[in-house]
Amino acid sequence: MKRLSRLRPPLVLVFVAMAAMAAGAADRILILRPEGAKFEETAKGLMHELGSDFACQQEILGSDRPDDAAATLMASLRAVRPKAVVLMDNDAIKLYAEAQKRWTDSVPYPPSISLMAVRVDQAIAGMGRATGIFYEVPGVTLFVNLRSIVSEPVRKVGVIMRPGMADFVRESAKWCKYENIELVPFEVPEGRRDVARAVRTGVRRLRDRGKVDALWILNDNFFLTPEIVETGWLPALERFRRPVLVGVENFVSAGSGFGTFAILPDHYGLGVQAAGMLLRLKDDDWELEGPAKVDQPLSVYKVLNLAEARRTSKVNEAALVEVDKVIK
Repeated sequence: MKRLSRLRPPLVLVFVAMAAMAAGAADRILILRPEGAKFEETAKGLMHELGSDFACQQEILGSDRPDDAAATLMASLRAVRPKAVVLMDNDAIKLYAEAQKRWTDSVPYPPSISLMAVRVDQAIAGMGRATGIFYEVPGVTLFVNLRSIVSEPVRKVGVIMRPGMADFVRESAKWCKYENIELVPFEVPEGRRDVARAVRTGVRRLRDRGKVDALWILNDNFFLTPEIVETGWLPALERFRRPVLVGVENFVSAGSGFGTFAILPDHYGLGVQAAGMLLRLKDDDWELEGPAKVDQPLSVYKVLNLAEARRTSKVNEAALVEVDKVIK
């Protein structure tokens, strides 16, 4: 494994070319990803599921990448000639999108599968030969699972959002109706300066006016900076006293005072799912045409902060066997 961002292009070419020759007749797949345990776990699931019929080359994106990282990536693509590219996180997607724009080879650029990115549907919207897997678990999955854990009814769920997430929230609300759950939004303008104050106001209004039974916090960095969490969410949630649903495991850690229940994609399972998509691509002779299609994650991981759950609700203790990790 090598760090694409820390090698000069000539060295990258030599290293990749050697890997490509060693791969022989196996179908070559290029994995472009950042460092980190969750990305390693996803890559492990992908490579284990694909087996020896595929040769997977990993390019690790560090923070000190070259000024023209897209040119370095294109050199690797030309050396390896992968059948497909797997892109993990938004930076990898942006980098490959830039490489696509510069592509001048007579053969088409490889199709891509994008995952572990925020709003992957938006991230790949302008790309050709692209597909992906959502990283956001559907809200209705969170709400239905919460309903099996707590004894109180879950009929109305509040969510604080900005206009850029309106389509995602509308789609979530549509599926919630099938479970007799109403999604109650509180919108914060994109240009709002004091976002922490808006968060405090939103939580209070959803509790007092919206009469919501729970709060769903989206994986949206607009609302999740350390300052906004510290001065907005934490003081507001201390007085909320209802279950708080999140998509990040750290937010339900012991003593965080933030989330009650989290459901996130199983990272190894994401790799297995991506491998299945690659196998289908191979069956289709690596042809991927038409508008980008994004699938929902098939395997999820449930985490419950039991102390927070007991503080805000009456817990159905028998249902805890359905939770993958219970933090006591």
